[in-house]
Formats: sequence, C-alpha cells, structure tokens
Amino acid sequence: MRRIMITMPHDLLQQADEAATRLHSNRSQFIRQAVKFFLEEQRRRELRELLKEGYLAHAERDLCIAEEFAYADYEAITRYTTWGEKDA
Repeated sequence: MRRIMITMPHDLLQQADEAATRLHSNRSQFIRQAVKFFLEEQRRRELRELLKEGYLAHAERDLCIAEEFAYADYEAITRYTTWGEKDA
C-alpha cells in the first residue's frame, strides 16, 4: 500500500472517525472502504446509464418484434393453459 496525505474539513474528519469507531475500524481502513464503495457505486451508475441508453436505442425495434409475435403468445396461452377449467 502507498501512504497518501489528504485534506478535509474538520467536521467531515470527525464524522469519519466516529463512523470508524462505530464500525470497529480505524480511520485509514474506513476511508479505504468509503472510497472503494464510492467507486463501485459510480461504476454501477455508469452501467445503468449505458443499459438505459441501449434499451432506448432499441425500444422501437423490440416493440415491433413483440408485436409481430403477439399472435404466437396468444395461441400458446389459449392452447396450453387450462384457466377456469377444473382439473380432471
């Protein structure tokens, strides 16, 4: 590991120290975990945005495909389900 020096407001440092104590951790470990959590959350947000863009880019095509096969879904439902019928 590398040693670094950071600067932060007193109240933020105090909150971090209090949280570290509650979690039975030390300041360095707490800050490492907080940075790791933040970076993972940022990556999840970026991935969600990419997925959203992909879904929106293909929404019209996907809707057309769904509409084209709606008859097959209806046929399968009516042919292979026994809704409302009593079991023999």
